[in-house]
Amino acid sequence: MSKPNKCKQTFTNLKNEMDKYEVIKLLGEGSFGRVYKAKIVSDGSFVALKVISKGRRSNKEIIGLRRECEIQRHLNHPNIIQMLDSFETSSEIVVVTEFAHKELNTILGKEGYLSEERAGPIIWDLVSALNYLHSHRILHRDLKPQNILIDSKNNAKLCDFGFARNMSTGTHVLTSIKGTPLYMAPELIEEQPYDYKADLWSLGCIMYELLVGAPPFCTASILHLIRLIRHEQIKWPTFVSDSCVTFLKGLLQKDPAKRINWEQILNHSFVKGHILICDDSTNMPLTKALSENTLQAKEQQRKDHLSNKVQGRSRSHRDEEDAASVHKQSIPQDDGGLSNEKKLRKSDPQDAKNNNLSINEEMNKLSLKDVQDSASSKQHKLNFIEENHPIETEEWIVFLQKLMEEVIGGEMTSLTQPYLTNIIVSPLRNTNTSPKVLMYVAKLLSLPFALRTVSQKTLDQMKKVYLEVKLVPNLVYSSKQIMRIKRDDGSSSSPSPTGSPIQERYKDAADLTDEDFRSLESIYMLITHLVHLDNEFLSQLCDSIAVLNIFTILKFFLLICKSRLQIIMDLLAIFTHVLRVFPENLELIDRIILNEAHDGKTINFVELLRHNSPLLKERACFFLLFLGKYLSVSKMEILWNETVRETLEALMYDSIESVRNAADRTVEELKYKDFYKYSNMKTI
Repeated sequence: MSKPNKCKQTFTNLKNEMDKYEVIKLLGEGSFGRVYKAKIVSDGSFVALKVISKGRRSNKEIIGLRRECEIQRHLNHPNIIQMLDSFETSSEIVVVTEFAHKELNTILGKEGYLSEERAGPIIWDLVSALNYLHSHRILHRDLKPQNILIDSKNNAKLCDFGFARNMSTGTHVLTSIKGTPLYMAPELIEEQPYDYKADLWSLGCIMYELLVGAPPFCTASILHLIRLIRHEQIKWPTFVSDSCVTFLKGLLQKDPAKRINWEQILNHSFVKGHILICDDSTNMPLTKALSENTLQAKEQQRKDHLSNKVQGRSRSHRDEEDAASVHKQSIPQDDGGLSNEKKLRKSDPQDAKNNNLSINEEMNKLSLKDVQDSASSKQHKLNFIEENHPIETEEWIVFLQKLMEEVIGGEMTSLTQPYLTNIIVSPLRNTNTSPKVLMYVAKLLSLPFALRTVSQKTLDQMKKVYLEVKLVPNLVYSSKQIMRIKRDDGSSSSPSPTGSPIQERYKDAADLTDEDFRSLESIYMLITHLVHLDNEFLSQLCDSIAVLNIFTILKFFLLICKSRLQIIMDLLAIFTHVLRVFPENLELIDRIILNEAHDGKTINFVELLRHNSPLLKERACFFLLFLGKYLSVSKMEILWNETVRETLEALMYDSIESVRNAADRTVEELKYKDFYKYSNMKTI
């Protein structure tokens, strides 16, 4: 079978619209889908077919793709790739555009750089395209050589409007971060409000690369790149005309207020007379100077965003402090912990909301509905934002490995600055992240705790940053993503972290790969360390369990101890610590261990107590101890039986001292409980 016929097979499930096109060859593919060269059957002209599968995309992504089509459908400019048609089936979206046979990125790859004479026309075409977009209040937000095509007449054409945004007439600044780091404006790097001038910076980066052979800032480390963009001075080329370099300097001003505007661009000697301007601009085009009132409104929007950002962080910090308060007046305090582990500081006691109620009375009033009803407010407190844009696995792994080398070498900036750490954490909340990337993220964030060379001051700063970026909730969410079974449309079984009427479906042990397990182990090992490091992490964890509704998943982990010992040991340490420090969260642990999922199976404590691992036996003892202290007799009787008691008592004579001590203490504190005495009486 010939190659064109093979290409045709890809489209057998499309609708009759495809009959209008003859597919010739595959041009390229990536996380977005595949692009084919095709011919219109009726007239023989060439087109490009961009075929995007819906199968692995969420509803939000599909809506975004439709928005991209809608934006591009109404664009009509010689320097913008013309969209000719679009249609979709149950499984795919197909976008038909005019055909341009070269990518600017390919030309740069072969030739390195271009002379000013050759680069000039390309730059003029791009300025023309941007002027058209901005006159229609559209920001591209992802300008880069890969998104610039060259047609057979050497005209440059802008394409790929996946990140484009149509600004309403009342909107003067944007805040969501989109784009490619090499071409990203400083105001986006610093998470500041931005406007059309962010596109002009990206245009400047492309112009610089055309003339010099590389972007103005270029490094293998994304975090190093960000530092360069923020602080490093640009080295201007000396082999181009004065007119060219002054235009370049105008585009690459780091302060957007000083960056060249459209009036200055169109009158600049480098481009004047070369720009194709269309007369069909929209109301209040971004290319016109703003009135005094509009400037004031724009500045107010910018200030409001910055103020809300500061207040949000402050409110989040206060919420965390409130959540970390522990109502302990009526609970016997216990300073013991898991044997062989460092004792941890206790939370400062605070008065209960109702001083006349004991903790047990408060807990009796807490119902399952209370936990569910509080999920929405807790989600706001966690400031949890799910992401689902495509993510390149190999690029991220190289990036994370590079950062690991930097951390081992003593460079900790990436983990002590919130805006940098947040970049590292972002894959944890992305539904498209592979388990391998999740594992590398967890290992990188864990690394400083294993290095003796890291100072306590640096660790304290890291702790503050990890709390600020909500690391624990993001780690918990990433573990849920590994376990989720995606629906046929590619989205997760629930569209939001708080759940939905759609039933959640999770993998079983047979569905999990070794990579899945290794990722989960890395994630929960880090969570275990963090919750024992500071009670604010523990508070975030408890909220995450309720908000993300992962009780079934955690119960599943407790049932697989034979195959994955590390996960269950970490979970036993976490759950015991929850009961010891925040006993008012008993219901969370109750909902995990007594969950009806997995065919009603209960935790096999006999198997845990008889395991070959001394540490697992020790942790199982302490978990039983705190369950027995706080769980009701009726619920303990579900978990407890004569064999559990006999096995526990046998461990009092174990050959390992730490196991003997854990068993001694557990038996000593539980032997007066009704469930313990009842099982003893049955034996007699």
